[in-house]
Formats: sequence, C-alpha cells, structure tokens
Amino acid sequence: MLAGGHAHADEPASPLTIGGAIRFNYVHKGWQPEKPRGFVGLDTARIEVKYDDGTRIASAQYRYNRFPEGQGGYWQHFLHHGWVGLRFADRSTLQAGVTKVPFGLLPFASNNFYESIAFYAGFEDKYDAGISYASAPGKLEWQLAFFPRDGGSYGGGDNTAPASNRYSYNIVRDDDEHGYGTGQRDSERNTLVARAAWQADTAIKQEFGASVLGGDIRNGAGENTRRHAFAIHYRATPGPVTVMLQAMRYRYKTRHAPTETYGGLDANSFVMVGGFGYPYPVATKGDIYIANVSHDIAGTVGPFGGFKVYNDYSALHKRIGGYGPSRQNVTGLSFSAGKWFFQADLMLGKHHPYLSPDFGGLASTAGQHDRYSRRINLQAGYYF
Repeated sequence: MLAGGHAHADEPASPLTIGGAIRFNYVHKGWQPEKPRGFVGLDTARIEVKYDDGTRIASAQYRYNRFPEGQGGYWQHFLHHGWVGLRFADRSTLQAGVTKVPFGLLPFASNNFYESIAFYAGFEDKYDAGISYASAPGKLEWQLAFFPRDGGSYGGGDNTAPASNRYSYNIVRDDDEHGYGTGQRDSERNTLVARAAWQADTAIKQEFGASVLGGDIRNGAGENTRRHAFAIHYRATPGPVTVMLQAMRYRYKTRHAPTETYGGLDANSFVMVGGFGYPYPVATKGDIYIANVSHDIAGTVGPFGGFKVYNDYSALHKRIGGYGPSRQNVTGLSFSAGKWFFQADLMLGKHHPYLSPDFGGLASTAGQHDRYSRRINLQAGYYF
C-alpha cells in the first residue's frame, strides 16, 4: 500500500483541466415599480477547458445565460473565448483564436460584477478573433495583437437580436425588431492593438501603462471608415489597498445615410454596439474616465474569507453637442467560501443601458431620465 501511494504521488499532473461555474443573482431596479421586491434568477452556467504543458497552451469557455422576466425574460449562449498558443523559452506567449483584446487596465478595469462603462462601450474585458503576442514578464511588458474580425455572434431566444448574442460588446448591425431599426449594418474589422506597461521599482507596487487601438468599420455598403482609441492607465497597491486609474479617448468615423438614424439624431453621431442579446447606440466620439479603489480585508468569519470592499467609478463624456454624460458608481463587497464566490453591489448611474430606463444613454439622453437610478445586485457563484 505504501509503494502504491508513493507511485501515485509521483504521477505528473495532467496538463488538461476542465471546470465551470453556475451563478445566481438577486436584482432590484429602482426604476422598475412593477417588481418592487426585485427578482432572483439564474445568471450564467459555463464550461471551461484549459491546457498547459509548459509549452503548448490553450483555453476555451462557453456560456449559457438565462434571465428571469424582470431582467427581460431572455436567454442566449455564446463563446466567451477560445484560443490555442505557445509559451516560449523566455516566457513570452503567442495566442491565436478568440482571445482577449490587450487594452487598458488588465485583466479588468473594475472590481464589481457589472464592470465599468468602458465594458459597455467595448473597451474592457473584450475578446475578438485574431492573434496576440505578449512579451516575457518583467519591468517593461508589451503586447501586440491583430484581429481581422470580432468574436462572432451565437444563439439566443426569439426575443433577442441575433447579431448581439455575444459576450463582448462590438459594433454590430442594428435589429429592426429588437433594436432601433436604424438600418445601420456596421461591423468591426482589422483591429490592431498595442499596449505597454511599466512596473515601477519602488517601495509600493506600481504600474504605468499606455494602449493604442486602430481599425476599420465596415458599413455593409462598401464604404469602410476608420476608428481609433488610446488610453493611459495607472495601478498602485500600497499594502492591502489597490488604486486603479484610467483615461481614454475614442473616435468612430462613420458613413451612414441620413435615413440610418432614429429620433432625428445625426446618423453619424452614433454607432450601434451590441452584446448579451441587444444593441444600443453609443456616441461616435467620447472620453472615458475610470477611478477605482479597493481594500483587501485579512482574516475569516466562519467559512468565509477573502473579503474585499471597493468603490468603482466610471464616466463617459460624449464629445457631441446635446449628448449628456453617462455615469456609473458601484460600491460593493466580495468574499468567498471554498468553491463559492459572493458579491454584493450597490450601483448608481444615469444615461446607462443597465442603470436607467434610458436604454440609449451611451449616445443621446432623455431629459426625463436625467436623475441617478439605483440597482442592487447580489450574486452567488459556484466555481468548479
């Protein structure tokens, strides 16, 4: 028995791992009087496969989302990411497939469940189809990526817009039934991204970084235009506290017909961006600011540990006359117990597709929704 146990202990770990998660949410929307007590439902079920033998690496994740009636009563499934790659002798990596866009603060520009306004504008936690190279870890790290196209759209219920059944927010064609009926048919192509981050050698851990992005907008009429964005970011971790700051500017040059609009807006003042089943308009020019602070709390309370409190603020200032600013502030707490992970978020915001009745809020704004709205989100997730 001892010999058998010793042999088993010497067996190398498998390079292949399979895991997943299932998450549930309680949501209360301050602008939804028909649901005064909020609602509970399934948020996500996902399966993930990873491979790493030291040289060859790969990762893929597929998700299924289903939301209760108070959240729209819809469902969809999509590929979150899926790539294969190589790790070289100097620990630099090359990935090909639907892989993360290396832009701004990584891996996230937020601590909360709903991320930042940059996510809804298509600049945080985004995955596109292409190839990405990351330098070896060190004081100066850099990444270069090229994405001929976006990550694609997948399946969903009859009450979703097919082109928007995806995880990452991309420029997508509008939907007549479940969108705005503008007739816009834009898509993202040939995106080139470069990012550099310098790890300062100081008493506290600090990172200074810059990112640039450029690409094409294909409008379906053979008249392609350009888009670009750049960002600077900073992260500092003095002890248990982490501060994240980011400022970015973007611009989409479009060539829409005057009829490709809604509500009398200039057809070239917005593009349609879609994800999680629905598209919405986003201003073609804007600045996004992010300021987050979090504090890790040591110790445990019974089976619970890994406590973190945070406040994440982000804002989109649209550089188009008559378009009011969009704002989001999330104060929250996260903690874990074994394979369970929990988050509690209090969200305040305005002119935001997930934080007010003003679903077009990342472009034009409605005067009757100019006040801040409230959303409470409690999540429990089991990860295996």
